[in-house]
Amino acid sequence: MIKNDQNNLICIYSGTKGIGKTWFASILSQFLGLKKQKVLFFDADGSIENIACQLGLKKSDLYLKMLKNRLTLNNAVIHYTKGRFDIIYVGEKETPLAAYPAGRCQILACDLKKFASYYQRVVIDCAETNPTLTNMCLHLSDKIILLVEPNMSGLTEAYKALEHIKRVSPHAKIFIVINHALSQSEGEQVYKTILSADKQFISASPKLLGVINQDGRIRDCVLNKTTLFERYPVCQSLSEIDRISTFLINGDEQNAL
Repeated sequence: MIKNDQNNLICIYSGTKGIGKTWFASILSQFLGLKKQKVLFFDADGSIENIACQLGLKKSDLYLKMLKNRLTLNNAVIHYTKGRFDIIYVGEKETPLAAYPAGRCQILACDLKKFASYYQRVVIDCAETNPTLTNMCLHLSDKIILLVEPNMSGLTEAYKALEHIKRVSPHAKIFIVINHALSQSEGEQVYKTILSADKQFISASPKLLGVINQDGRIRDCVLNKTTLFERYPVCQSLSEIDRISTFLINGDEQNAL
C-alpha cells in the first residue's frame, strides 16, 4: 500500500458537455502513468462517450455490480496497459449512475477515498450524471481541475461551476484549464475574465493550470478510439499536458501559469 500524507484525489470537472473532459482526464492519467506514478482513473461520469467508449474498452458489468455492493473497488479495477494506469469504468451504454440511490453513491465515494491509499494519484472524471456522487467526489478531492471553453456559454458555465465547487468543496485547490483555445493569449484572456468575476462574486481564487489549443487530431483520436501517444506522438497538446502532469506531481504552485 502507498501511504500518502495528503489527499491524492484530482477531480476533473466542467459545467459544459462535450468540452473534452473525459479525453483530458484519460490523457492526464496516461502522462502520470508514464512518469512512473501509480494511477487510478475513476469514472464518475458514465455518459455515452465515457472512457470505455473513447479507448474502445470491452463492455463490462463490474461497475454495476460494485454499485449493487456485490464487488469491492479492487475487484472492479482493470489495468489499461497502453496507458500504464488502472481504470474503474462504467461499461454499459446506458449508465447505471443516473438513477442510482444517493446513499449507495455516498458509500462508493467514501470507499474510493480509502481505496486511494493504494495509488499516488486518483484522477476522477466527474459530471452531473449523479449529483450525489459528483458532490461527494468534489468534496473529497484536494485538487479540482475545471475545464472551460473560450466562449460566452463556456464563461457562463464556468461561473456556475466555480460557485458550485466553492459551496461543496471550500477547502479544495481549484485550477482552470482552457480547452479548444485559438491561441495561448486567448486562453489567458479567458482566464483573466473568469478571475475578475470570481474576485467580485465568488472568491474561489482558481489558478490557471494550462491552455490547450484547438487541435483536430484530438477529435480524430476520440473517433478512432485511440490516444494521441499512439496516433500523433509529437504535437503541442501533448507538450502542454506533459507540463500539467509535471506540475501535479511536483506540487509546486509556482509552476502554474
